Amino acid sequence: MNWSSIKTYLALTLVSLFYGINYSVLKIVVPEFMGPYGFIVLRVVTASIIFWIIHFFNREKINWKSDGWVLVLCAFTGVAVNQLLFYKGLSLTSAVNGSIIMTLTPVLVLIWAALLIGERITRTKVIGVLLGLIGAVVILYQPDEMLTSGDWRGDILVFINGASYACYLVLVKPLMKKYQPMTVVTWVFTIAILFVVPVGYNQISIVDFTTLPSYAWWSMTYTIIIVTVVVYFLNAWTLVRVNSSVVGAFIYLQPVFASLTAILFFDEIFLLKHLLAAAFVFVGVYLVTKKGANQKS
Repeated sequence: MNWSSIKTYLALTLVSLFYGINYSVLKIVVPEFMGPYGFIVLRVVTASIIFWIIHFFNREKINWKSDGWVLVLCAFTGVAVNQLLFYKGLSLTSAVNGSIIMTLTPVLVLIWAALLIGERITRTKVIGVLLGLIGAVVILYQPDEMLTSGDWRGDILVFINGASYACYLVLVKPLMKKYQPMTVVTWVFTIAILFVVPVGYNQISIVDFTTLPSYAWWSMTYTIIIVTVVVYFLNAWTLVRVNSSVVGAFIYLQPVFASLTAILFFDEIFLLKHLLAAAFVFVGVYLVTKKGANQKS
């Protein structure tokens, strides 16, 4: 494995680590201090401002005639639908249902990539994705709650959210061949403002930011700077270098890191299933990323 591949896989691992930590961090702010839709508005608008500050030093131009509609679709699928439906779906179904349904995202990436951009589906890649799926389900499995306490409408919304984000990972890849990653994510988030503000304006408008405790500010800062700005940029950067299905496969690491965070900092008990699940996930990701399973499209 060369240094370029190591950097790419390290970036994807960091993305999953940051997301995994965020499951615990986000609970500090939402819904105690801010409604979920209001927080999405804050997250998208603030991230857009930061992206524009960075993009100012680049000023790469977009060919709106040929690529404008793709950027709109990326903003809709990768930011608006992805975030809005996820929060709404979780409010209607159980966290267990939502987490398990989200493990289908890498499978959906594999399907979208084959349908939309002709990415090859190899036997090794399929086995890797399925092993990762098994590992993610094992770590999330709770017999007393498994698919019993959720509302089917919430399950459907979470599934659409996963399908939408999977579609985004595929749609945005061709843009990465034409433009710099920062240019793409800057415009994706800017356009997404048009979708999320009408939905979350009422919730964000009633928040009294002067009364928020310091730990809430630190939580918001982590989610906006690390989980939004850094993560979306790293995902975009890696899509220049590997197939969409590889980026999708690393999503399986998120429940592993989420569990580790809960064990280390929130007194969750370490169980044998955590070790077993991690083994499935790491083997699955290895198979998806190994040389021969992928050919950069």
